[in-house]
Amino acid sequence: MRACTAFKRLLRLPGASILDVAFGAEGVIVTVGLRRRRRICAACGQTGGHLQIHDRRVKRWRHLDLGATRCVIECELRLLRCPHCGVRAEAVPWARRAHHTRDFEDVVAWLAQQMAKTPIAGLLRIGWDTVGRIVARVVADHLDERRLAGLVAIGIDEISYRRGHRYLTSVVDHKTGAIVWCSPGRNAATLQAFAHPARRAQALDPGRLGRHERRL
Repeated sequence: MRACTAFKRLLRLPGASILDVAFGAEGVIVTVGLRRRRRICAACGQTGGHLQIHDRRVKRWRHLDLGATRCVIECELRLLRCPHCGVRAEAVPWARRAHHTRDFEDVVAWLAQQMAKTPIAGLLRIGWDTVGRIVARVVADHLDERRLAGLVAIGIDEISYRRGHRYLTSVVDHKTGAIVWCSPGRNAATLQAFAHPARRAQALDPGRLGRHERRL
C-alpha cells in the first residue's frame, strides 16, 4: 500500500487529498491539497468569484500525534481579497481559524473536561495558554445559538473553580438538564448579564432569584 493511500485512510481529513508524506525533525509532515475549488473567506464565510486571489502561501496545522511522533498537516492556500475582511487565507474544512486541526482541538477540549490544563499541556506538548484558547474555540463552534429559546423552568447555582473564592454561575434548563449559560461571578450583576441581553427576565423565577441572591 502506498504511503499516501495509507495516510488518507489513517487521517481521514475532510476535503483534503494526500499529496506527499515526509519524515523530518518536526515529525511526520503530511502535504495535502484542498479538493474544493470554491473560494471561501475564512473570516466571514463569504463565497464567490468576487473574492479575488491575492497570493498563495503554505500553512501548517498541528494534528494528533502518531504514537510518539508529531504529525503536521501542510497545505498551500489561496489568499483571498474579501471586500469586508481584507486579505485572508481561504477556509479549510479540517481546521478552525487556528494552527491546530479540528481533531486535535476536539481532543484537547475533551481532556479539559477530565483534567487540569497543566497535565494536558504536558501530554500534548502545547502551551498552557494554548489549552484555554483551544477550549474557547471548540465551545464557540459547538454552542447552540437556540439554547435560550423556550426556557420555562431553570435552575441557578454556582461552583468554585479556583482558590481565592472564584466562582462560576450556571443556569440550567430543567427540561433538558443542560447548562444553557455560564459566567464568572456569583451575584445579582452576574445574573443580570444573563437576563438583559437576550431579554429573558421572564424566564427567571423571582422567588428563586431572591433566594439565590440572599444565599450569596
